[in-house]
Amino acid sequence: MADLAKSHDGHHVTAILVVHDGATWLPEVVASLASQTRTIDLTIAIDTGSVDSSVKLLKNSRVPVITMARDCGFGEAIAAGIETIPAPKGDDEWLWFIHDDCAPTPDALSFLLSAVTERPHVAIAGPKLRGWYDRTHLLESGISIASNGARWTGLEPREYDQGQHDGIREVMSVSTAGMLVRRKIFDELGGFDSNLSLFRDDVDLGWRVHVAGHSVIAVTDAIAWHAEASASERREIDVKSPFLKHHLLLDRRNAAYVLLTNSSWWVLPLLSIQLLGSALFRAFGFLLAKLPGYATDEVLAVGALLIRPRMIVEARKVRRTHRLISSRVVSQFIPPRRAQLRMSLLRATQSFRQFILPSESGSSSVLDPTNEDEDLLTPAATLRWRSIFRRPEVSTFFFLFILTTIWSRNRFGSLAGGALPATPSGAMNLLGSYADSWHEVAMGSASASPPWIAILAIASALFLGKANLLVTLFFWMAPLLIMWSMYSILKEYSLNSFLRVGASLSYALSPVALASISSGRLGSMVTLIIGPQIVRYLLRIRKVEKVSWQFIFALSLLIGVLAAFSMQAFIAVALIYVIGGIFDVIDNRKNSNPRLMRNRLTRRFVLIATPLLLCFPWSFQLLSHPGRLLLEPGLSIAGGGSALAWLANPGGVGSIPWWAMSPAPIILLVALFSSTRARLFAEVGVIFLLVASFAGALAFPSHGDSVGEPLWVGSFLTFASISAVLAGVVILDGLRNKLASTGFHFRHILAGLVVASTLMYAGTAVTWTLTTGANSPVRANQESVLPPFLALNPGVKTLVIRAAEGVNSQTLNFYISRGSDARLGDPDTAPTSPLAIDLAVRQIVDGSGLASSKVLSAYGIKYVFMKNPIDKQFVHAIDGLGGFVRNSATDAGIVWRVDGVSERLVFTSASGKSTGILADPKGTRTFSPGAGILSLAENFDASWEIIQDGKKLPKKQNEYGLPEFAVTNVGEFSLTHDGTARRGMLALQSLIVMGVVVMATPARRRRSEMSVEELT
Repeated sequence: MADLAKSHDGHHVTAILVVHDGATWLPEVVASLASQTRTIDLTIAIDTGSVDSSVKLLKNSRVPVITMARDCGFGEAIAAGIETIPAPKGDDEWLWFIHDDCAPTPDALSFLLSAVTERPHVAIAGPKLRGWYDRTHLLESGISIASNGARWTGLEPREYDQGQHDGIREVMSVSTAGMLVRRKIFDELGGFDSNLSLFRDDVDLGWRVHVAGHSVIAVTDAIAWHAEASASERREIDVKSPFLKHHLLLDRRNAAYVLLTNSSWWVLPLLSIQLLGSALFRAFGFLLAKLPGYATDEVLAVGALLIRPRMIVEARKVRRTHRLISSRVVSQFIPPRRAQLRMSLLRATQSFRQFILPSESGSSSVLDPTNEDEDLLTPAATLRWRSIFRRPEVSTFFFLFILTTIWSRNRFGSLAGGALPATPSGAMNLLGSYADSWHEVAMGSASASPPWIAILAIASALFLGKANLLVTLFFWMAPLLIMWSMYSILKEYSLNSFLRVGASLSYALSPVALASISSGRLGSMVTLIIGPQIVRYLLRIRKVEKVSWQFIFALSLLIGVLAAFSMQAFIAVALIYVIGGIFDVIDNRKNSNPRLMRNRLTRRFVLIATPLLLCFPWSFQLLSHPGRLLLEPGLSIAGGGSALAWLANPGGVGSIPWWAMSPAPIILLVALFSSTRARLFAEVGVIFLLVASFAGALAFPSHGDSVGEPLWVGSFLTFASISAVLAGVVILDGLRNKLASTGFHFRHILAGLVVASTLMYAGTAVTWTLTTGANSPVRANQESVLPPFLALNPGVKTLVIRAAEGVNSQTLNFYISRGSDARLGDPDTAPTSPLAIDLAVRQIVDGSGLASSKVLSAYGIKYVFMKNPIDKQFVHAIDGLGGFVRNSATDAGIVWRVDGVSERLVFTSASGKSTGILADPKGTRTFSPGAGILSLAENFDASWEIIQDGKKLPKKQNEYGLPEFAVTNVGEFSLTHDGTARRGMLALQSLIVMGVVVMATPARRRRSEMSVEELT
């Protein structure tokens, strides 16, 4: 039958088998060729210097073998084989290219010839390729190339072949593994490109066939099994150029070559940029995966090709001679960007899904024992929604969601209030604020912005750059995140789901959690979420020498995020690890082991020092101002003092009343007498209560404020609360059975005390959140502090005075506004008020400030605003002084205008006449009327520069400590703040962050290190 089919189809087929160390697959490949239902007319093998038993296997199979050099490419081997066969006698002579790791099914050739017989315009046909080891895995059914050089099959990762892509259809190209090509056309096109020794030669040939006016089809009835040995790096590649002997380098280089030599000339500039950009992007991904070799290959592949344009030009000339139609004929096969993005998202989703919900690998087998008593009619168990809500964790999370939504009824919108300044509308505003070298807050500051601003800006990208939406959702969902964080770690301490859920809910409704959310404490809120995750790894850190460096850097990265939001929390974590270091020293004295000691101390040092480096340069500036290490982000709002700290309540505005007693102190006290590991948690918790009580007694000016406020100790109390929850869970886990088996004694009383205090507090906290707690300082759509007309001119300075609470009537608090309310990051970079302004304000209110207006105008302060409620004595004092003209009196307060020239930039002539010059906030280019002095109403900083006629003007501080410049000529000048140093620091910080991220991420394996089953 095979001979009959051969004689009647009118085709002549020559199979060319290219072999390169293929002894593993050759027996099946040769057998598959010999068993074709349509007999092959001629079979020859080209061996490219195999060093295994490939040649011996071929000779034993009586297959003619032609030996070539080991560095011979696939196209060169095919050309050598064609030279040994007679010249073609007609259009029906075909070449069938077979790889040494590709075995076609017996009817593959028959289906291919049948398809091309019905389609005389077809020049190339190819089979459907399946995996060699997993023969349900669909590898290819036609191929193409993406605009970034990626090999495109249009298939999902490890797609199962169930006939969903079956049918004969036109494609851009097919793999050379099983490619059937019309010999006459192959010879006319010059065969394979000699510059493509391996990889992508199939796509190049298919592209040239299309522009020559022919077609390429994929015949899915024809099937071949392919091991993809070279592409999966199961064997080495040998090419003439030593530079190209890396699999990825050769593949990417050839992909770029195919695109640059076959695309239309007018797209080449954009295509080159896209190839280089995508190579850099993939290289960055490989660096994160700790594959520097792959990263280098990506960049070198494109770079080495772009610096040799002559080779591209010559190849395009050759292609032009065979081109009959435009290169755009293949555009229908090039995947659109939408399809590429969809496939990328699909792969990322599947990877994430596999990571979160790993599939069970269990499978059934005929060898498994059979249960003869099994009732085959028993219905399978189905999952019902009612059963989901019966799970305690689901119902409790749902309850907390409803409670939080009701509690947040006044917080849906743009939030501000308490310690939370107003949020800029866009992420770019936050990024700009973080990158700025000069901050227009108060009298101006060159301080480094805290890194949490950049973190918020990056996180805002998930919400289309809406930073205010991110903050609103964060305050709404914070209790759920806090509860989830605690619940996720309690599995290690108890299997009782009701106990875990109850403890997690108590943590989410703890006094520090409620107060942090109500008063806008971003730092404490982040600490409440991240804190339990850091505590989770404490037991592993106790034996730090056994911890991998990847874990060290990953934990350092997490602590770095925590430190960016709250240095107070970082101090708490550092205190824990310092205590661990002390125990290491004590242990080393007992059992001297210097090498082990150095290993431990090195890892602990890296663990603590890395977060500080991640927050560079902000963290280093804090070290020069130790008092700021204890401050939280935002406005300085007083805490409740040391007395409330003992009750695990941070106090202050927005906090739950003191009489709503938290169970945390009681649990810690009870756990101190426990013989379990609850005692360890209790000892740590009591230490943090002591630290919080001591720190809560401190009061000092902060964030540019003029009056000291009692310190907020929310982050310290967070770790005390975590310790209390863990201690309580350890004590109560299994306690019921223990108490039931013993007589009545003090354990029953203590257990009852813990449970009763927890239930009483839970009821009080829920009631408070539903009623009084909803009227929190943090609210949506707050009115501006300043009258509207003061915000008409951005950048105009206004001295805002308000009576300080809780002190005598002669004490005032003030700050300098720049025409708008404080925004995120402003309080954290605010400078200390100059002594001259402090003195001027004191003299204003006591009536002795005859020169106060002169001082304020020198600092560029144009208005004085006294906010209600107002002490009439202060109002009369200001009205009685010269130099202040009352502008308005509203419900918000009273506004006075300061006499004198109070512009940001003032020119003083040689005669002493002062004139204001309009200046943009971050610099200006304007005109100097003559020789004189230019005074800038900003704090002095070495980076302020005025350039005139290409030269920097001499700079010095005037009597008020402000920068002034000597002008000698008439003409234009430029005022700028040089941000070179800031940009350099940001670049260094970016490198540090990138390095830590690379060290923290798990190393990806090279393809050669993966198992065969994973690849195919």
